[in-house]
Amino acid sequence: MKKILFIIVTSLFFTSCAMREEQRYSVSAGSSQPIVKQVTLAVVGDIMVHDYQYNEAYDPSSASYNFMHNFQDVKKYFDNYDLVLGNLELTFGGEERGYSSFPCFNTPDAFLDAVKDAGFDILTTANNHCMDTGKNGLIRTLDKLDEYGISHMGTYRSAEERDKILYKKVNGITFAFLSYTYGTNGIPVPDDYLVNLIDNEQMVTDIKRAREHADVVVVMPHMGNEYETYPKDVFKEWADLMFLSGADIVLASHPHVLQPMEYRKVDHGDGVHDGFIMYSLGNFISSQTTPPRNASVILHLTIEQVGNEPPNVKEVSFVPIWTQFRNAQDKNHFVVRSVYEMLTLEQSEKDQLIRKKDQTRLEEIHQETASFLLNREVPLSEIQDEYIFEK
Repeated sequence: MKKILFIIVTSLFFTSCAMREEQRYSVSAGSSQPIVKQVTLAVVGDIMVHDYQYNEAYDPSSASYNFMHNFQDVKKYFDNYDLVLGNLELTFGGEERGYSSFPCFNTPDAFLDAVKDAGFDILTTANNHCMDTGKNGLIRTLDKLDEYGISHMGTYRSAEERDKILYKKVNGITFAFLSYTYGTNGIPVPDDYLVNLIDNEQMVTDIKRAREHADVVVVMPHMGNEYETYPKDVFKEWADLMFLSGADIVLASHPHVLQPMEYRKVDHGDGVHDGFIMYSLGNFISSQTTPPRNASVILHLTIEQVGNEPPNVKEVSFVPIWTQFRNAQDKNHFVVRSVYEMLTLEQSEKDQLIRKKDQTRLEEIHQETASFLLNREVPLSEIQDEYIFEK
């Protein structure tokens, strides 16, 4: 009887171990290898529309706006990426208010046609310009994003909406997205729920709550000092707090210029894994045409999960970009372009597209962007369309 009992217990033990091992590695049928899940993100910085841009997009013959040319050259860098993210630093307050730019942005609704066509999936709306057209303009902006099927976070129409964290399950990995801003340019926020402000206690609570239901937590804070290429300690401390609270990826904006990026080792109780931060993604599109505000990147992230191990930021790369302000005929013409594609054109093609002064500027942008972000000299002779950021 003891022998029979021993055999039963032993059998149950090994069966239990086998079940736990199968759960741990998420073994697929007929394979002893763990399932590998991957999600790719394409991320850009500030999306802004100054009056130069909407005036250039205006067609007096139809009394309408057309921004579709803005992103045609770079939307291929969003193709085949699972999620495309950016910072929408403007409002859609409606035509009756009159269109305006700095210091209070009110943008034609038609700009959303270009944003949607480019492939944006998620936009953060928590920034210092989100209250530019007041509470009604903030709410109308969210309504327009919903109308176009673009997800958003950071500003809200109600307290109930504010308490709903944005989750996206992609290829079997659940992401949570949160965003916050340091302020609203002194414009009062009449209801607390309207704007996620950087409040340490609230931010920590939100991130911890997001962590409970997500494999990867992405935070997109609007912080930093404008036009500074390195973050001050206070912004590093905010980022550290986000990681300690449960963030895996931090993608910041506001300085309008590029700031460094780095991998981070993080552990949220599920094991040490690779996280990532970029302190500022710079401008994606705007009328801030003076160096270095007209140079930026399209950031590509690959997140990988092996079995039931915590997801890692496996690879980071970037495409240096430039916002063209005027064409070769010296007329306003706003197009976001790849630095590599422009610099590797035949000279005759360059001259048809780009002013001579901008050709020189493109060479400077390559140096500023590639060498700065990779922290090493990248001569023009080694120019690439896209650069891998090494760990």
